[in-house]
Amino acid sequence: MSSSPAQVSQAATLALMDIDDLKGVNVTADFDTGDRLLNEVDDILRRALPCGAGFERLESGRFLVWLPKMSLECAAKMAEQMRLLACQALVDGPSGRVARTLSAGLVATSSNESRARAILRADVALANAKRIGGNKTETTPNLPMPSLVPSREQIEEAITTRALEYHVQPIFDLRSMVPAGVEALLRWNRPDGAVLGPNGFMDTLNRIPEVGAELFPDLAVEAAMPFATGAAPIYTTFNITGAVLDGVNSPGCRWLSTVLERIPAENLVLEIVETAVIVNPQRAADLIDRLRARGVRIALDDFGTGLSNLERLRRFPVDILKVDRAFVDGIGGDGREEAILASLVALAGGLDIDVIAEGIETEAQARTVGDLGIYYGQGYHLGRPAPASDWATRMAEGF
Repeated sequence: MSSSPAQVSQAATLALMDIDDLKGVNVTADFDTGDRLLNEVDDILRRALPCGAGFERLESGRFLVWLPKMSLECAAKMAEQMRLLACQALVDGPSGRVARTLSAGLVATSSNESRARAILRADVALANAKRIGGNKTETTPNLPMPSLVPSREQIEEAITTRALEYHVQPIFDLRSMVPAGVEALLRWNRPDGAVLGPNGFMDTLNRIPEVGAELFPDLAVEAAMPFATGAAPIYTTFNITGAVLDGVNSPGCRWLSTVLERIPAENLVLEIVETAVIVNPQRAADLIDRLRARGVRIALDDFGTGLSNLERLRRFPVDILKVDRAFVDGIGGDGREEAILASLVALAGGLDIDVIAEGIETEAQARTVGDLGIYYGQGYHLGRPAPASDWATRMAEGF
């Protein structure tokens, strides 16, 4: 079994595989069941690997299969066979046997294409497979990364008409019920009245078209500055993907550089999303160190739902853990969620890390997480997402 090279050959094909709804296993069964399912799938894929192929289990819990000297058509057949075999993985859970399907995304690589670029393109194909229901193998035959976003003209028009803007949701200090920060959420307000999140019109920040990439920092700065310059300055958090942490001179990296020049570092928090594929963990760790040295705080989003979270906590120095809403939803049941949250509070306290509870929808949930020692929270009970200008006005007027 060969390893994945830094550069790829003309004839190579790359397959990126992921378990469908692994988060559901962690929530409905437990994390140990999800971990054992991952290990079982890993074992099946390794045993099904053809001679000369490469295999790697990525930090994000996905599986990378490298098929050298194989056409995309042949590689797709091989990947489909491997995927179907892995779909047969079964593990015992607290309430019975657990199984999940897999999805796969394949790309044909070009001469001297970087490994990171190939993985990002394969991630597009994998996202397409997930988008149409999962349990499928999707291919992307050509080198150019397909555009998942509107044209520059559409972007400019949407910004001018305020159809494209950041909404924010407040993050409260639960002890004083005073806002500590806001989370910025990019939204596209469609003519039919629907409001789309980023997944509805772009796959990752890295795939913003080059011709329109410089437009997005202005939106971020416009959203954050009213909160950074108010009478009582608070922070704004922005979600970032692995493409921002791994990239070199990518649109995502240029977005970050511009934002850092214009938003005070002490009022900026960057959330690493749980689904981020971090291709080069060491480069990401170095960037995080540099950001924190400037005063930027780093958060892990949806903490507790992905099996990579503890590994990321070990590898990356962070300042904030955002506990996934699944734990808050379960409060008031058999006490398991409360016990887990108490353990997370103890863990975070030992590392001098703040904890934010997401998805607070009732007064009882807010009271319980506060009693457990989680002092920051966000959710519909505390405040719904709204245009940044609306929340800036409300906060200036004391609600």
